[in-house]
Amino acid sequence: MLIITGMPGSGKDEFVQVAKAMGFIDAHMGNEVKKNALKHNISMDDKNIGLYATEERKKYGMDIWAKRTAESISNPDITIVDGLRNEEELDYFKNNFQNVVVIAVFANETDRLGRIITRDREDDSHDYSGMHQRDNRELSWGIGKVISLADFMIVNDSTLEEYHKNVNILLNHIIARHPEINFKSSC
Repeated sequence: MLIITGMPGSGKDEFVQVAKAMGFIDAHMGNEVKKNALKHNISMDDKNIGLYATEERKKYGMDIWAKRTAESISNPDITIVDGLRNEEELDYFKNNFQNVVVIAVFANETDRLGRIITRDREDDSHDYSGMHQRDNRELSWGIGKVISLADFMIVNDSTLEEYHKNVNILLNHIIARHPEINFKSSC
């Protein structure tokens, strides 16, 4: 199982797109948050989604989103989990799945804000102030620690084409070292 972490706008979704093109299955933790928020009629803006995610963590434990995401994982060896935010989530995955590899994606804040503005998701902020509020919320959850604990780090500071090439190189390196990653057995 591969797990991706990184600050908003760093390039996690693009990383996942490359992985999916290679045969990985995406389990997106943020989608699990949004799915559950919709069931509770939570507005899909950044502030309300963030508050909802925080309240659920307070109520059910810091690993609640890992637990809820794990329910949809059928083939962990070829799954890429997107959106790890804290050490408790990491511990949950490591205690319940074998061969967990964590990859952190890094990009500077100027590049991240530009990407956030360009992708224009309804739950994104579109200025430095809003991005800093979201960054601070995610840092309060513990994302900084899981970034520091990653097995691999990839820096996203070039063109999209170059980043995709670097992701492909990293994924092939990981696959070569992990024989359990076998796309043929998933068919």
